[in-house]
Amino acid sequence: MEATAERTVLFVMPRLPFPAISGRKASLYHYCRIIHELGYRLIVAAFLEMGDNPDNKPDSIDELIILPQSSGKEKIKRLVVDTFLRRKYPIQVSIFLSGKAKKIIDDTVQKHQPFAIIADMVRTTEYITDVPTYRVADLDDTLSLRYERQLKQGIGGVNPYGQFINVFPKFVRKILLFGFIKLWVNKTEIRLLKEYEINIAKACDKVVFVAAKEAETLNLKLGEPEKAVAIPIGVDTGYYSTHAAIPHVSFPDDGGVYLGIHGQMTTAHNENTAMYFIKEILPYIIRENSNVKLLCIGGGVSENLKSLNNPNVVFTDFVDDVRSYLMACKVYVCPMQFGSGIKTKLLEAMSMGLPVVTSSTGAENIDAVDGTDFIITDEPRKFAEEVLALLSDEKKAQRLSGNAIRYINNNWTWKRAKAEFEKLFAKIQGEEMV
Repeated sequence: MEATAERTVLFVMPRLPFPAISGRKASLYHYCRIIHELGYRLIVAAFLEMGDNPDNKPDSIDELIILPQSSGKEKIKRLVVDTFLRRKYPIQVSIFLSGKAKKIIDDTVQKHQPFAIIADMVRTTEYITDVPTYRVADLDDTLSLRYERQLKQGIGGVNPYGQFINVFPKFVRKILLFGFIKLWVNKTEIRLLKEYEINIAKACDKVVFVAAKEAETLNLKLGEPEKAVAIPIGVDTGYYSTHAAIPHVSFPDDGGVYLGIHGQMTTAHNENTAMYFIKEILPYIIRENSNVKLLCIGGGVSENLKSLNNPNVVFTDFVDDVRSYLMACKVYVCPMQFGSGIKTKLLEAMSMGLPVVTSSTGAENIDAVDGTDFIITDEPRKFAEEVLALLSDEKKAQRLSGNAIRYINNNWTWKRAKAEFEKLFAKIQGEEMV
């Protein structure tokens, strides 16, 4: 099929969608693949993160445009003026705003006349609000909800800024991590995000979430039953499989029994999950079995998290293939205390056949059966008991493992997302023809 303007999609992203080494990157990678498979010409305009290599562009992306970051001075100016003085944009938005990037996006729209433009997460939605084509805000999840839950859990040892704090000089970072400063910033961000999520939904033609519940909640607030839709994420079940060709990783032969947890530790909810497990749950486990160790897989480990290091905790840096490390684990643990949307890491672990013990927040929007497909508990001692039971009862662990694999294969493949994208694009083109 010949690619025309009517078959061209422009996707604006805060990061490259490849390689698929993290939850959101994996989602974006598969979104690109799906759009390509549906017969559309795909242009991706994205900012670079540390370590990104544009030369590794997959064939599903027809054209890749690297957007220029704003300077550190411009970021700080926008934060001070647009976020803290004018209260116009959340931190997430101010840090990603760039006049040069906006001009590139506008010029690209004028040149290629895409039938739709998609912006990934609130960080890039400001770039599409005034674009003269069909505008889709792919919010992923309700970020304000995640921040609210974070605040309720307390932010004592957590960096609520994530990697954004690195735009500031070192002495400013120390000030920003003072407790009362973090509290004020968090409350301000929640209020601004709540307002912004509503405003962006009104400004765009369609809003996308991964969870149907969050789409329904926004539609109720807007009084528009079809404004927000859910396009679920999936799992590459051929890749995250015990039958896949997984590279061997040299692992310490220390007699340890490993529990797995993975994710980028630069994000507050991942850091908090690891800290919570180490402080509140692991002590109960090692009292019963001192050979049990937590394998914390993922880079960006903060000083706060490193301070909890002990003989029963092993931190990795960024790894080339997370599956190699997951295969070394007997149980996957995810006692997440705050977050929103759908937790990709849980789906990946279940697809790998790992018995999973998680919290209510970790299991949110995943309609698996507690006690059959995975185990849900929010009480630390009970959480530890469930982990120990799986380590001591091989039949129970195998039963949970088999059920988890079947559940993922039946419910969380990328076929569902492809069908929803197809419906969305058909609806867009149908509306444009009216």
